Amino acid sequence: MFSKIKNNVPLWFAIRFLILFGVLYAVNHLLTGMLIPGGYYSKWLDDNLDYVSGLRNLVLHGGELIVNIFGYDTSIAGYRLSVTGYGGVRMVYSCIGINILCFWIAFVITFPNRLKSKLLYGITGLSVITLLNMIRVGILALIRTKPSLRHADIDHHTIFNIVVYLFIFGMMVRMINNISKTKTAETA
Repeated sequence: MFSKIKNNVPLWFAIRFLILFGVLYAVNHLLTGMLIPGGYYSKWLDDNLDYVSGLRNLVLHGGELIVNIFGYDTSIAGYRLSVTGYGGVRMVYSCIGINILCFWIAFVITFPNRLKSKLLYGITGLSVITLLNMIRVGILALIRTKPSLRHADIDHHTIFNIVVYLFIFGMMVRMINNISKTKTAETA
């Protein structure tokens, strides 16, 4: 039975992908729970493995750079990017995009490809997803500078997810096409 599953490349890929994504998702939530004071908080993990704050700061500073390009003064305090005189945005956990990054990592690792291609696609995907998140944060902060849009009910999470998953889908198609071309060239 197991050999039949393993010989079915698409099924074996899907199983490995779902397992790895589930593990990354669960480990991320477990670690995140241990990085927040209270409950199962671990000072040692918070001091040595706080990737959540690192990623949050990276995205906030990228968003700040975008807002500064448009000539606005900004400041970052904790989880908040503020545009001087206009308000700002607060970056809570769900805005960081860690689950999307876990999805991409799981896909790239489990996709049957050469290590060099996995590294290239992995780094490119993680970089673009993070850049898209920086752009989102910058745009949300800039929206605060426009009175007509300041209180608009914009579902930026859904818009971000659609844009990012379209990018991921495009990268997946590219990876599949590239591996198909490689296998065709090898058999020719």
